[in-house]
Amino acid sequence: MLWRNTLAVLAGFGVAAVLIVIGLTFNKLWFEELDYINLAQRETIFIYWRDVLRVAPTAFFVAMLVSGGVASLVGGLVTALLVPRARTAYAMIIGFILFIIAVLDIIIFHGHPTWYQIALFFIYFPFSWLGGEIIEYLKKKKILPK
Repeated sequence: MLWRNTLAVLAGFGVAAVLIVIGLTFNKLWFEELDYINLAQRETIFIYWRDVLRVAPTAFFVAMLVSGGVASLVGGLVTALLVPRARTAYAMIIGFILFIIAVLDIIIFHGHPTWYQIALFFIYFPFSWLGGEIIEYLKKKKILPK
């Protein structure tokens, strides 16, 4: 059971991470202000990300929150689908992991607006919780098999 739960959390996190990377990639493409920042011209991905944060418009951070919310929701859904019990609790672990990674990003790379830093808490936890609750509801109504 421990291995199954651990694999479920890793699967949910993997799905959420892929969705966030896809979201960030598309977000960068939407903003002309970021066109001149080229990964090939930067020494590492970290320098590239630092440069993006320095010139990104406010809408970029809104799009990051939206993609993070969607990723947290889907990651919570995947985790809740795979665990046998305590679906909502395990789904919220996804929100916790994503929140910790976002906080580390804020600590390491300066340039995130303050409102974005505060909003992270209100995005990752509720959306991952919602993912777990959706699965609980669907299983309770017998739409999904137990």
